[in-house]
Amino acid sequence: MSQSELQRTLSNFKNNDQLKRKLKLFLGIGCLGVFLVGGLIIWAGVTAVTHVVGLGSNVNVQEQVKNLKGNIPKIPAIAKVGCWERVQSLMNIQVWLETPLGENITSLKDACLGPEIKK
Repeated sequence: MSQSELQRTLSNFKNNDQLKRKLKLFLGIGCLGVFLVGGLIIWAGVTAVTHVVGLGSNVNVQEQVKNLKGNIPKIPAIAKVGCWERVQSLMNIQVWLETPLGENITSLKDACLGPEIKK
């Protein structure tokens, strides 16, 4: 587009009230949509965090988590002896930060499925 074509298009836009109205309507609906979607995302995040916090503060859930180690015999026979201890040790974020991801996954696979299972 040359400079004169750009100026002509801009002057046509300035003189066309119907086009201005349509552009304002489009931009208004677009902004309203962005605010609506942003509000829904924030609402969903706050609701999810509230639900997780409420679930964690439930006494029954806390007791079940504490007694989970005692319920290991109900786990199928595929689970090896050191699997649950390895899973519990990997729940600490510091372990994931200090050792490489591949090493953690390999040690978990070896503990739970055994070293004889390959890719």
